[in-house]
Amino acid sequence: MRMGRMAVQAPAPGELMALLVEIECQSRVSAPSMLQVTVAEDTWEGLAYSIAGVRVVTAMSEIREMRPCPVRLTHVPGAQPWMKGLANIRGNLLPVIDLQVFLGGKSVMSGKSVRVLIVRMRGLECGLLVSAVLGMRHFPETRRLPNARMTGALGRYVFDAFSVEDEVWPVFSLSALTADPAFRSAGR
Repeated sequence: MRMGRMAVQAPAPGELMALLVEIECQSRVSAPSMLQVTVAEDTWEGLAYSIAGVRVVTAMSEIREMRPCPVRLTHVPGAQPWMKGLANIRGNLLPVIDLQVFLGGKSVMSGKSVRVLIVRMRGLECGLLVSAVLGMRHFPETRRLPNARMTGALGRYVFDAFSVEDEVWPVFSLSALTADPAFRSAGR
């Protein structure tokens, strides 16, 4: 059995416009039932993670990417103990730093929750090893505590915080970290 070709005729411009108007009307009727998520203009967005058991947030604009911990790191002879090694990320060598060791704490224990936060600031690109990422957080700017300070090693990089429902979230500044001469000197 042989099938012949069917001729398909393009709709006239007026028919096409009528079809588009009908589609628009149907979508407007369906739109109220769709979930709409809006973020207020005065909302601060950050990534929450843990450093030595302390929950902190960092502005999303300061973090380029988040990845699982690389399986293989190449040791760098003569480097500071907090310099874990070099990782091959998409063909580029990236220094990986144990943020907890840099801040005077114990090394991050390997595990499924360990992540590397990739940072590119002030001409420096590196990966920061953190024990756990807690996800994105959105804070109203009205809940910002300016000039909030912490004691200890974290305090050198925390300048404000957010207070929400009896919880205080310190803002860890990666900009301040990457500007620190001690952080930029990985050699012994």
